[in-house]
Amino acid sequence: MKGEHPIRMLCELLKVSPSGYYRWLQQRPSPRQREDVAIAAKVAAAHRASRGTYGAPRILVDLQESGTRTSKRRCARLMREQGLQGRKKHRRRPRTTDSRHAQPVAANVIAMRPAPTGPNQCWLTDIMPGPGLCRVAVLDQSEEAVVDAA
Repeated sequence: MKGEHPIRMLCELLKVSPSGYYRWLQQRPSPRQREDVAIAAKVAAAHRASRGTYGAPRILVDLQESGTRTSKRRCARLMREQGLQGRKKHRRRPRTTDSRHAQPVAANVIAMRPAPTGPNQCWLTDIMPGPGLCRVAVLDQSEEAVVDAA
């Protein structure tokens, strides 16, 4: 663009002084920018060393262990500028039941038995998942009462 139009006219349109434009053209990177370049190289190296799995929090720990002082926000910004991302952990899905098979379903043995006539003849169990815990109950079929729960 500056080859097509005179610099003075472009500076007038952008409302900047020509001397300010020439000063900006010759300026060197600031100490912060030079430091960013050095830290960005370390961030990229740590990301490669983790095979692309580490995000900003874990890379920050690596940098701090190697003696580089920086913040998580700066580390995240430098990663974003380089297009680096950590991999998310996959949620673990319970694999307790595989219903996609050609085998026959097991017979209900309890339904085939005669009804219990007294206590301690037939116990049933149930597992109930909850937030952060798992509850287990043991039932006595004849009394229809909970024998034990954990």
